[in-house]
Amino acid sequence: MPWSLLKHRCASPIKVGSFLVKCNLRIALFSFERLKPPNIFVQLVILFKYPFPYMIEPNIVWKGGDWVSFAHVNGVSLYYELIPSARSSDETIVFLHGNGFNSSRWGHIIDGLKEDYHLLLVDLRGCGQSESIPGEVSWDLYTDDLYALIEHLNIEAFHLLGHSFGGSLAVCFAARYPNLVKCLVLISINVLFPEDGNVVVENYIALVEKYGIPYILQNFLVPSLTVFAFEHEEAQHLYNMYLNVSAEMYAKMFKLQNQQRPINELAAIQSPTLLLAGECDTVYPPSFQNMTSGLIPHSTFYVVPNAGNAVFIDQPAVTVQWIKSFIQREMHTQAGARITYQSENMNSIQHFMNSIQHLKDSFLQTIFISKRNTEPVLKVELLHGFRVTLNGREILDGWNKRYAKNIFAHLVVQPSSTREDLCDAVFPMVPLPTALKNLKVYINYLKKLVTYHQDSILKTDRQNLYLQCNIECDLLDFFDHIRRTMLLDDNGGAKYDSCERLFASMRQKEIMPEIFDQWFIEKKASTELRLGVLAAWMSEQEEKRNNCLKASEYKKLANYYLSEDE
Repeated sequence: MPWSLLKHRCASPIKVGSFLVKCNLRIALFSFERLKPPNIFVQLVILFKYPFPYMIEPNIVWKGGDWVSFAHVNGVSLYYELIPSARSSDETIVFLHGNGFNSSRWGHIIDGLKEDYHLLLVDLRGCGQSESIPGEVSWDLYTDDLYALIEHLNIEAFHLLGHSFGGSLAVCFAARYPNLVKCLVLISINVLFPEDGNVVVENYIALVEKYGIPYILQNFLVPSLTVFAFEHEEAQHLYNMYLNVSAEMYAKMFKLQNQQRPINELAAIQSPTLLLAGECDTVYPPSFQNMTSGLIPHSTFYVVPNAGNAVFIDQPAVTVQWIKSFIQREMHTQAGARITYQSENMNSIQHFMNSIQHLKDSFLQTIFISKRNTEPVLKVELLHGFRVTLNGREILDGWNKRYAKNIFAHLVVQPSSTREDLCDAVFPMVPLPTALKNLKVYINYLKKLVTYHQDSILKTDRQNLYLQCNIECDLLDFFDHIRRTMLLDDNGGAKYDSCERLFASMRQKEIMPEIFDQWFIEKKASTELRLGVLAAWMSEQEEKRNNCLKASEYKKLANYYLSEDE
């Protein structure tokens, strides 16, 4: 016979991990057939060992050390699973799955992340074991569902992780509730995409009607989700999972994801954000996600090698490592900021006064710089090769030692770099403490390499690195030319003239050949995408002008930059 539900009223709130147990604390005792721990004593031990059982529902089930249940919130019954950390932890990660997925398909990253974090896995409305309610869906509806669940479980601030559809939902939630989201992790999100959302939906419906769901899954969707062969166990799991999804619910979520992309919400995100893209993802290619990261104020973007859209299935170890490193770094940075503020208040005032003086000095320097003109001129070629000239003197040797070329290129293209930024970009696979230690050696070497009048143009402080000189870089000029051209009106002659000058300035089709770091490769991919779009547009313009030869040349150029084989 099931045990009755008992209520224990506490005199004051109890803080457990990152959760707040409210005054009215419910302790649910259940039949031993459903709750595996063998006696009441074990259940009470569990209650105080883990931060989860106080929020259990009447239909909770003990599942191999985790609590699974249903919460009736916002007019719907949501299935969730709470996985306590293997170690003592105050941090929680909330998982939001993609369309067609559910809370059971996060693969081996659960094992890796639960070592250090409490995990909350949720089946979104209409997915998995959660209830499906008739009617249309919206981002506001899903955001309200998640907020109601978080409130119901008394969870305070947390880290939010979303894949694909869940990533778009995470963007909406983080934009609306910035104080709740400590760090944001977005995996293979579809926010910036070249095709209109209505066109995407129409094309998908046409394909389904023509070939059927099984054909689309086997030949298009599953191969884009994973690099495993279709016969592999992981691919078969994905295939069968999609076959069991409600076609009606999938269509609703697909339309929402593609027709109402939360582009405006990106700029409103205040949380540190990590974006992960699969190298082999053909649905939402890394280049599009790289552009998305550029619209998020505090973002870091990585490409997971040899992985499809579901990077957590193809490369779980890499995914776990990068997520852990990112969260730990951001939490360390935020904690350091708090400690500094609390313990060094007077020093902060002095630092503020020093900053005012620094601004004053910088202002005076700006006024008189044209008269003095003492800063050296650094000319850098990155567009079609690698060449560096400092005040007329070419620096020929030393670039292939101690990552000098890689670090230097990053400082030229990303002038406001921190030490952590550099380590993330140039040494993404190296643990941050080790990378920072090695970086000191590499920076000292690079300082000697870029010296002018016995003074290095590479300046450093405890956190930042920058080049103190006038930088002239062909690649930065090229980026700016593309950006200005893309903003011009298609119907005006100015865009045509700008495109002609742009392509005429290129000595060869191949661009950015010298640097092979992932961040540089992604900038190259996004640049080639823009060049392909402009070349295709020029081909259309030349056809309208009956310039068949030029139209053909621009079409070949567009195919070169847009081809997946290049």
